[in-house]
Amino acid sequence: MNYMLDKINVLENKEAILKGAEEIVTSLLENDKLDKSEKLMTIELAMAQLNYKLYNISGDSKEEMPK
Repeated sequence: MNYMLDKINVLENKEAILKGAEEIVTSLLENDKLDKSEKLMTIELAMAQLNYKLYNISGDSKEEMPK
């Protein structure tokens, strides 16, 4: 985690990044419907979906990501 914080701390918009990350983590930790591994899987899926929406790169051979 220190590696990521070192990268973020030099950015002009670091406070917004840290706040956004904290909101995501808090939301997942408060979700009682998911166990720990499902919470991590949720983050991985969210990253893949965001990557696709921002850059249209899915990382697989399918044309579309599921909605």
